[in-house]
Order: sequence, then C-alpha cells, then structure tokens
Amino acid sequence: MSEDVLSRADLPGTDLEALHRVEETLRRNEFRLRTLFNTAHDAIFTMDYKTFTDCNDATLRIFQCKKEDIVGQTPYRFSPSHQPDGRTSEEAAMEKINAVLQGEPQFFEWVHIRLDGTPFPAEVSLNRLDLEGDVQILAIVRDISKRKQTEQENKRLALVANNTTNMVVIANAAGEIEWVNPAFERTTGYKLEEVIGRKPGHFLRGPESNPEAARIMRERLRNGEGFKEVELINYTKEGKPYWVSIEVQPIRDNQGKVTQFIAIESDITERKASQKALEERNEELVKINAELDRFVYSASHDLRAPISSLLGLIEVARMEKDPQSLERLLDLKKKSLLRLDQFIKDIVDHSRNTRLQVEVEPVNFESLINSALEQLQFMDNMERIWRVVEVKQTGTFYSAISRLNIIFNNLLSNAIKYADMDKENPMLEVRVTADDQKAEIRISDNGEGIPEESLTKIFDMFYRASTKGVGSGLGLYIVKEAVEKIQGTIQVKSEPGNGTEFILTIPSLVNQR
Repeated sequence: MSEDVLSRADLPGTDLEALHRVEETLRRNEFRLRTLFNTAHDAIFTMDYKTFTDCNDATLRIFQCKKEDIVGQTPYRFSPSHQPDGRTSEEAAMEKINAVLQGEPQFFEWVHIRLDGTPFPAEVSLNRLDLEGDVQILAIVRDISKRKQTEQENKRLALVANNTTNMVVIANAAGEIEWVNPAFERTTGYKLEEVIGRKPGHFLRGPESNPEAARIMRERLRNGEGFKEVELINYTKEGKPYWVSIEVQPIRDNQGKVTQFIAIESDITERKASQKALEERNEELVKINAELDRFVYSASHDLRAPISSLLGLIEVARMEKDPQSLERLLDLKKKSLLRLDQFIKDIVDHSRNTRLQVEVEPVNFESLINSALEQLQFMDNMERIWRVVEVKQTGTFYSAISRLNIIFNNLLSNAIKYADMDKENPMLEVRVTADDQKAEIRISDNGEGIPEESLTKIFDMFYRASTKGVGSGLGLYIVKEAVEKIQGTIQVKSEPGNGTEFILTIPSLVNQR
C-alpha cells in the first residue's frame, strides 16, 4: 500500500463510524434499487451501444425468455423485421439509440416480439446513464397489448355508436349526460353541447309521456339497476312527439360501484303508428262484423216479409172470383213488390257506398236535384206536394256525384213518403248554397215530423222512426255513410206535426281530383 493511502484501522473513530454509515446507506440504497428493479411490472434493462447487458424479472416475463436468452442480444433481436411505419427495426432502433447517446431521451411506441416470435405493442422509454465513465442506456418497456385492445374495441364501439340508427346516451352515475351519438342529435334536434350535464327526463318528457314508465326508470337508475324495452313518448327540441323503446345498462368498476349508464333508444314511432292502425282496423272489423250480423238478420226478415205476403195473396187470389176483389189483391201484390224493390235498391246503394272509391267530379246541384225529383215523380201523392228548389252556386264545387245522388234520392223520397197529406199545402223545400270551398244543403218539409226520442237513432241501421212507413230502415243509415265518405256532416231538426229539416255541410274535394 502506498504511503498516502490510509487503511480503515488508521482512520479516527469518528471518521470510521461515518464511513460505516455511508457504506450502510449505499448498501440500503442499492438494495432498494435492486428490489425496485426486480419487482417492477415493466421490463427494465440496460444496454451498451448495441446489446443488452442486464434485465429485471419483468423483462423475462414479458419477453417470455430466460436471462441468458436476452443478455448479449441486440434490441432488434426481439423486434420484427419491420415496424408499422415500414422502416426496418434495425434502422429505427439504431436511430433511437444514437439519439439517446447524444443526450436526447426517447419515448415512443414500438412493436416487440417475444422469444417465440409473437409480436406485442409496447411503450419504450430510453435514457442515457453515465456510470464512472461507463455509458449505458436504461430502457423501460411497457406491454400495452391490453390497452391497445381496449382502444381498438373502443374504436369499434365508437364506430358502431356513431353510425347506428339507434340513439346512444352515456350518462354518469347521477344520470347526467356525458355523451350522445349523432342519431340522438338527428332524432331529438339537440346537439351534444346542449345536453351535457343534463338528465334526459328533464328535457325529453312532455304531456303525453307515461308518468308510470318514467317513475319505473327513475327507481331502477336510483338503485343502480338496468332495464329494457320500456316504451314511452319523448319530445324533440321543436316539441314533436316520438315513441322510443329504451334499454339502459349500468357500468361498474372493479368494486362493483356504478360509474356510468349506457342507454340505447330505438325510435319506434312507425311501429306504434302501424300498431295503432291495426288496432283501429280490428275495432272497425269487429264493428263491421256486428253490423253484418244485424244486416243479415234484418235483411233476411225484410226480404221474406213481402215474399210471404205475395205468397199469401196468391193463395187468396186463387180462391177469389170477384173481379173487383182480384183488382184489390193485385194492388196489394204491387205494394209488396214495390217494397221488395225498394229494399233491394237500398241494399245495392249500401253496397256501392261501402265498396266504391270516391270519384271526384264537378257538381251541378240544380241538375242533381231535378234528376232526383224526376225519378221520384211516380211516388204516391207526389203531384200534391208543393216543391221549392233554390240553388245558389258560385265557382266550381267538386265532390262524388254518386254519393250526392244517394243522399238526395233518400232524403227527398223520405220527405215525400212522410208528407202530411191532411195539411192544406204539403211542402218540400230544397235550398243549396255552394261555392268552390263548401256547400250547405237544407232539405225541409212540413210533414209528420220525427219524435224527439227517435232523433238520436234515425241514422242507425234498420231503425224505423215511424210505423206509417214500410221502408227498410236503411235509407238514413246509407245517407249518413255517404255524407261521411265525402267528408261532410249532417244534422236534423224535427218537431212532430210540424215537419223535418236536414242540414248538410260538405267540403269541396278539389284537392282530391
């Protein structure tokens, strides 16, 4: 030993104690560093200019190799031939190594391979270490396979969420919106920035929203529970209602605590409209079937009545020898046949009115009324009834002439049939005021009138308000159907003994030509 070097024994007591403390501190620090080095989850290794010189246990786990498999190897031994950008791994690695040796720390993403050649994405941090004149590179490699997988899944989910026609809403644990997809914006009219931090129920519900469905959803969310197929009406930003079917599922953390809710809402407005139309159609069919049953029963009765009468009159006529009596029997037969003929005509009118489409044509009311009166000229007492026809028509009025013929023929024939022939001046008035928008038709008489208790029933099928008539009870039912077919309304005013007035208001169907 040279003279200027002291042994530990030559040091004073206090200096020797200090040296021990320093050595102990260094030993503990080295132990800590080695412990951190070996227990780190990321791969940590050192390398010189080209090769690995040391590594921790995580390196062996991540690269699935033994220490002797990696120490002494080059970085690109554990890399594929080329990186995703197309460059060779050797060229790219040497560029990073040269940069860090020049004092420029490096942090980048890299594709490594395990010992068996399986690739995996990684984040790499390179730093220069100067150790007593020895230059090393400290490399930290983090396996980001799971993160990349999650990113890819999130990208796919985002792609689906952004392109689906269903509305997607992501809310926090309190139910406040964090994100909505474009379908939500298109359907509701609200932009993402308008709804962030708001609860959907506070601005999407409206007067027709089902409060019970809203209560169930609030209760489930409050309990951290999901639900599906809850249907209710929401409202757009402009106040337009639309039907949605809502499914909500909670997202939980590792401790099971709800962190978010994901809602998927399907616009079912068209389905609901179709369902409603089907229900209405079913109700209509039930009504039609009930009316058909009544029709068949009543029609068979009314068809058989005049036939039975005729058969009876024929048998009586066979035994009758008096010419005058035969003449009377022939009159009775004629009445039965006329009754049968009228009933068949009513059935045909009913069938045509129900089955035929509305064909819109220009209407000349004066011509229609005169034609109807001409057809009725041979009815009993027609020649004794004073008739007044007044038509004030301006512009062109469009409607279905076939339905108007049914209306006029039935209402005018009723006025004639139930005229009060005991009065000095039996009267029938037809007054029409029409333009290119609508027509008002008033048909009145001073006949026997309709009892008050019958006014609400006269438009029912087979209802007869008077025992005097021998009609089928279909006439006014057909009139009301015909009026409804051309989108009109009909009212009646009547007083027994003073006559009846029918008031019709019919719109021009110019837009249906």
